[in-house]
Amino acid sequence: MSAAGEPQVSWKAIERDAVVRSADGQEVGKVAEVAGDAEADIFNGLVVSLGVLGANRYVPAERVTGIWPDRVDVAATAEEIERAPEYEEPVAERWHPPDDFMTRLRRFLGLSGKDDRGG
Repeated sequence: MSAAGEPQVSWKAIERDAVVRSADGQEVGKVAEVAGDAEADIFNGLVVSLGVLGANRYVPAERVTGIWPDRVDVAATAEEIERAPEYEEPVAERWHPPDDFMTRLRRFLGLSGKDDRGG
């Protein structure tokens, strides 16, 4: 466990299975996954494992109050974390083209919708 006064670290240094400690001082689980984009240095949050029989929960980055390699403190009580919805893998964003009459007509006629000037 991190000693008192030990300097905090970047979210990129969080170790797998680091202890997650609630605002009320309880060990509520362990870090199962860190969500973010390391290249852009964007930290989104943590996936917290509540144990063998407990489902994973998601804690957004704005609720994280302290980071050490082996411990993460969060601004949520143990009860809030346990009651949070189960974590589900994010679904990739899907784009669907407009489905109006002109779009269907252009598709039917094999037109791309661009004019001859390359626009």
